[in-house]
Amino acid sequence: MKRYNKKHILRNILLSLIAFVLIGGLGLGLSRYRDVKSAVNSSFDPVQVAGSRDTNALLKAKKPISILLMGTDASDFNRSYEGKTDTMMVVTIDPKSEKTTITSIPHDLAVKIPGYDKSPAEISEAYEHGQAKSSITTVQKLLNVPVDYYALINISGMEKVINELGGVDITPTSTFSKDGFTFEQGVKTHMDGAKALAYSQETSSSSSGYLAHESRQGAMLAAIMHKCTSIKALMNQKFIKTLCSQVQTDMTFDNLTTIIKNYKHFTEKIDDTHISGTTKVIDGQTFEVVSQSELQRVSDFIRGGLALKTEKTGNIQY
Repeated sequence: MKRYNKKHILRNILLSLIAFVLIGGLGLGLSRYRDVKSAVNSSFDPVQVAGSRDTNALLKAKKPISILLMGTDASDFNRSYEGKTDTMMVVTIDPKSEKTTITSIPHDLAVKIPGYDKSPAEISEAYEHGQAKSSITTVQKLLNVPVDYYALINISGMEKVINELGGVDITPTSTFSKDGFTFEQGVKTHMDGAKALAYSQETSSSSSGYLAHESRQGAMLAAIMHKCTSIKALMNQKFIKTLCSQVQTDMTFDNLTTIIKNYKHFTEKIDDTHISGTTKVIDGQTFEVVSQSELQRVSDFIRGGLALKTEKTGNIQY
């Protein structure tokens, strides 16, 4: 496992919603604070999952929490979005140890989605089958870990968000061309929405290519968050509404406020891992198939981040 640097995909956590929470203490006025609170709450989309932990009690007691982060590239993203997810990560935040863990889950991981007849199915199909509730249930049963919150982020919608910001600065980690744009490794580049989106969407069929793709998405989102903390951006109501229209979450503005207040050191100690499997063709479809021992390793990693004792992992993988 490696330590994440400042630009890593951790900035994906809560996205720029965190920045909006912070302005409550910047003296921008009660009216502006209410506008931002309303905009953030507009992305609120709660789910009820059997056996869920009491998240309010966890936050109040400053206990470790987990967040399921999902990304998609949807041309038509709204509250009724029912497509697949392209990226999926479980993030844990422990305020006592000031440690954060991030676990990446391959989108094509072969699983048996609870309540879904198709087997095996890609784990990315869980959202398509039953939206956030199905995704949370699948991850919980796959790894035997609790999922306290979720956030779904529309990566395609970030093009509009970036244009509202006047572009962002990103330093590519490799040299390649995509959609008519050329990116040079190590060269800091100012990108408009179209170019930044092309950068974030470059991928390949290999496992390393997928992880690089995920890292590029993180770099784009990091650039958005960095720029949106400016007073100019926060005063731009159109920008705020555009961003919140591309996010769905079961975290309210008050939840976010508490997390920022009590979990403020979550970016200081970060460990990450990813579920590693082998490629296998099943009934003509390519999947990532993972062993029980690998699931147990990942389960131990996540439960450790939540200060929970080790337990036997789930068994719904193919």
